[in-house]
This record gives sequence, structure tokens and C-alpha cells, in this order.
Amino acid sequence: MKVFRRSPVTRRGAALTMAFATMVSVVGIGVSSGQALASPKLKPIVVGGMFPFTGSKSLLSNWGTHGVAVGIYEVNQAGGVLGHKLKTAYVDDAADSVDALPAFRKLMLSHPTFVVGPFSPTIEAVINQFQPNNVADFMVGGLTTLDNMQKPYVFRTSSSDSNEAIAMAYYAISKGWKTASLIFDNSDNSQGFVAPLEAAFKALGGTVQQDITLTPGQSSYSTELTQAFAGNPSVIFDSMDANTAATLFSDGQQLGYMNVPWIGDDLQSAPQGSYAKSFGPTASTELTAALPASPSTADNAYNHFLADYQQVWRTTSIIPTTFNEYDSVVIASLAMTYAKSTNPKVWVKDVTKISNPPGKVCGTYATCVALIKKGVKINYDGAAGNDDFNKYHNVFSGFQMLGFDSSLNNVLRAVVTPANLATVVAKEAK
Repeated sequence: MKVFRRSPVTRRGAALTMAFATMVSVVGIGVSSGQALASPKLKPIVVGGMFPFTGSKSLLSNWGTHGVAVGIYEVNQAGGVLGHKLKTAYVDDAADSVDALPAFRKLMLSHPTFVVGPFSPTIEAVINQFQPNNVADFMVGGLTTLDNMQKPYVFRTSSSDSNEAIAMAYYAISKGWKTASLIFDNSDNSQGFVAPLEAAFKALGGTVQQDITLTPGQSSYSTELTQAFAGNPSVIFDSMDANTAATLFSDGQQLGYMNVPWIGDDLQSAPQGSYAKSFGPTASTELTAALPASPSTADNAYNHFLADYQQVWRTTSIIPTTFNEYDSVVIASLAMTYAKSTNPKVWVKDVTKISNPPGKVCGTYATCVALIKKGVKINYDGAAGNDDFNKYHNVFSGFQMLGFDSSLNNVLRAVVTPANLATVVAKEAK
């Protein structure tokens, strides 16, 4: 497993991180919106969060905390869970598998009922800890090794990287780009894209010219770029950490390789993010990133999420994956409501009951709670899509292919639907 090195943290940086996490917690429990706190007789439900506030993938902490805060706002605005308000407790795993277990143990001191996170780089370091500690988990990310997981306390509301790889290939072929080179770093997360991407691209009639594996942290990638572009590919597929991308893209600019379409993973989709900035002047024309999402129209779910996001963060320019964390908080809260219990041993088995068909489709917490109280079987379709879990507690969604305008804000270039993905899988089976 890839071990990400921790970046040095100054006292000032640590203080800012603490202040930010505290601010999110306050927003989450509704103080800023004038909502009353929980009754002294009912303890708040602690929502744990494991995110990398430091290290090479610290941008993911913004993704996680923004989504959790909006989910908590949604639930607390509607009265909480069985009269309990939600509040947060965060720990820093630095996107480092070595730091993940100590961070998890620290988080357990706050007695969370469920955890949102961690992201793909550290989930495998702690995935066996949730059931023994009687805490449910909603991890974030598409790590392919979890495609067939058998973990009753672990759920994933974001589609697998194997599906994301298919979406990347489908989009490229739809644009007529039939020759490709792959440039992926050597982390487990990035390498998980390679096999399904090559299989999908070839099944659709594409040709993979080069498969380049990068070692992160090098001072130059000119040799690797020269190799990747030797056959004049019509598209580049890539995935790597932000620091490696900055060096690679800088070298690519000097060598004249940034005037060719590049398709990256969801890390590269952030508006005004570090990837888009380091890509250079052609980011608005040549960079596209796949983001797992099939925004639901059920009960106006996605628009309702955007309204909540606006209330909490004063913008509707959403950060990637935030709808996944939002849905995770809502799903856990609905499962507790349905089970009439806040004990994960009781409600964890009800997660699929409230999120999967059959049932009355609903997309907002208040609407779903009202149906549950009437004894109606519900099927929660959330901000990110239908949230129907399979037997491995994974969901299957479509993908937004996001580009950028001249200000590096997102532009929707295409949507690859679940039906599109299914056609590729059918071709691969022939």
C-alpha cells in the first residue's frame, strides 16, 4: 500500500486547522442559523470525520468537511434524529496509512455513532475497526479493492474507480480520441484505474500506446512525458497527487504537451483547484475530469442540497464529493429514525432498507422522516444519485465530465450515464 509522507505542520497551520474544524462543527449544529441546541436530556449524536487536514492530499479535508456540514445542517434544520441534534468530531489522518489507526483511536474517544470518511488512501488501514467498535462508516472514494467488500458496518456512497475509468474511456471515444497514453502514479488508488480503463478503452475500439507509472516526488518527469507522447496520442488519461501533478504539468508546458486533451480523475475536478491551476493556460480547453454523480430529481433532491449548501457556505459552487458526504449523513440519520434507535448494532442493518427499492422515493430528510412516521417504506434518492447499495454496500452512479472556463470554474462537458457504462461492460463481455 502506498504510504503518503506527512508534510511539516507549523503551529500556525495547526491552529488554523483546529479553528476551521471548530467552525464547521458550529455550522453543523445550526448555531449560525439560529437553531436551538439539543435538549440537555438528549445528548447530541457525534458524527465523526477522518480526513487529511495535513499532507499531500490535504485538499480532501475541505471536500469532506464541507459535505458533512451541509448534511448536518439538513438534519438539524428538520429537528435532528429522534430529538437528538448532530455535532462533529474530526481527526487528521494526513492521507497516510501509518497515521490512520492512531487517528481512528483518537476519534473513538469522542464516541461517534457513525463516521464519514476516510478517503481511499487510508480506508484499508482502518476498515476492520468499525464493527468491533460499534460505529458505522460511510467512506469516500472509489478504491477498486472495495468493489467486493464484505463489511457489514461499512458503506460507500461514491461509485467505484472501476466505473470512473469506464466513464473516462467512454467520453474519450465519444469525442473521437482513439489513441491514448496513460500516466498514473504508483499509489494503489491511481493504479486501480489502469486495468479497467485499458479494458474499456480497447473494448470501445481505442488503442493504448503507453502505460506510464510515475514515482511521486521526483524533480522532473520529462523522460516519462517524452515516452508518453512518442506516438502522438490523441488523449492522455492521468491520476496522481497534486504535488506530482504540479511538476509533471510544468514539464509538459515546457515540452509543448499541454495542447492535447487530458482526462483526469475526480481529484482534478475541483473548481479553481490546484490541478487546474498547475495545468497551465490551456486548462480551459484541454483538461477534463470525471466526477462520480448522477444528480437526482427525486423530491427535488439535488436542488435542495444546493439550497442547503448555499445556506451553510454562501455559494452554490460546490466542492467535489460534497454531495456524497451529505447523502451519508442523511442516510445514517434516516436509518436511525427508521430503527427508532441510535445504536449502530440496531440501525446499521436498516441502511439498505431506507435507501434501496422498493419504496416511496424521497429526496429530502424532512420528507423522508414524515413518510417513515406514517409507516411508509421509503427509498431515499439523494443529491448524488439513487444511493441504492448492492450486496457489497457499493452504489452505481453515472459521471459528470467537468471542464473549466477561463476563470477555472467548472463547465459541464458531458454526462456519462449508468446506461452508457452498461453498454461498455456488455462490449467487454463479448
